Amino acid sequence: MSCELVCTGWYSTDAPRSYVTFGDDGIRNNVFRPLWWQSIDTFVKPQHVLIVDSASPVKPQDASYTSTNYQYIEMLRNPGHSQNCTTHYAGYMASVILGLEYALLNDVDFFLYIEQDALTYGKDFVKKIKQSLLKSDFVFGNAGARSEIEQSVFALSKKGIRNFLSALHAIEYSDRQVPPEMKFMYAASHLNGTPLDGLLSWDNPLWVRRPFTRLFFQLMPLFGQYTLLPFGYGRVRPINFDDDIFYFQQGTKEEINLYKQRTGF
Repeated sequence: MSCELVCTGWYSTDAPRSYVTFGDDGIRNNVFRPLWWQSIDTFVKPQHVLIVDSASPVKPQDASYTSTNYQYIEMLRNPGHSQNCTTHYAGYMASVILGLEYALLNDVDFFLYIEQDALTYGKDFVKKIKQSLLKSDFVFGNAGARSEIEQSVFALSKKGIRNFLSALHAIEYSDRQVPPEMKFMYAASHLNGTPLDGLLSWDNPLWVRRPFTRLFFQLMPLFGQYTLLPFGYGRVRPINFDDDIFYFQQGTKEEINLYKQRTGF
């Protein structure tokens, strides 16, 4: 089973980074790119891919790696990482929001986002996502701890796209103040529109932010309107490479080699 559209972001640089990174450094450049495309073309089989480039100094050589039709949008400037962005939205969120608008205006059946460092596996990968979308308009990855979500692979129904966009834009705090994971949970919950988002801001003193962050995660199982993918890992470890369906991101060199052994790529 295939899908109509996959959205993703792109940023790569040879310069030192001013934020914390994980996994093998090759996952953030063109060394990893052929494997990413092989993963997408084999297990997701999209008709189209939208790539949002955050004004990256190093460009992807996608024409060399795939025959899938792709569209390329480049930002005028790099919005930065959520850890240190100076704009309202960081580069990741810029790619998500542009992707959502693109999907909405093209009337696709559903929105599927797969990060540039995420690898997928399983012949029923898309089928399982579609089944999850029958339960909820918002389907996020399972981060495994404290009811948190994971965003390297997530999906929205056609109905959910407009509501999610509206809720994200209504959050007055930047990605540096309230991280994207928490924005996703807030936007896809009955807490959307309450003052709780401001109480989660990193600009608040720790004695304010910490108890309200704890409360936020305690409330999500009751007020969240999303469901979690029944497979995959994202950043959760360890990875069982014998699973029939999975995905992961920020892979180490050893994990990427185990993935290649599992897939035969």
